[in-house]
Amino acid sequence: MSQQGIREAEQLSECLKDEHFDIIYHTSLSRTRQTAEIINTFHQSKFQVIDSFIEMDLGDWEGQYLDKMIKENPGIYQQWLANPDAVIPGGESFTQVYNRIKPGVDEVLASQYKNILIVGHAMVNRAILGHLLGIEPGSARKFRMENCALSKFLVIETPKGPHILADTWNNYSHLIVT
Repeated sequence: MSQQGIREAEQLSECLKDEHFDIIYHTSLSRTRQTAEIINTFHQSKFQVIDSFIEMDLGDWEGQYLDKMIKENPGIYQQWLANPDAVIPGGESFTQVYNRIKPGVDEVLASQYKNILIVGHAMVNRAILGHLLGIEPGSARKFRMENCALSKFLVIETPKGPHILADTWNNYSHLIVT
């Protein structure tokens, strides 16, 4: 995790210090575990790994700068932007991510926990948003997601099952530029 990432996680931790979390879900990637631990500074929450929320597999694009990918692969990049089913070479499509996270979302919703924090990844967070709100993959990936931004969903139990409301999405006002 970079120094900037640590600083942003500390700022998010400060923002959430008065909140209560029954559990913090994170992936097995070290940066999500480290972010979860920093956020947990003011809490004594349990942790649980949920690997269906692991970040999108960028395949051949992993670690590349966006402008370089666009320059070297303009057709593939434009196809990927236009079609949520377009697979990144050696990686996966957004629709594959969307479908991959569904069992994890259902597991979280079915858990005994009521105050849940998920430390995740941008593309996966978009897929979670889509699944929770019934938004198709092509539209769900159009929502912006900053690093260490805060999104909050409310789950209201009804006789027909959970009713989910997006209370906050991509709030990064707690990030102080230094």
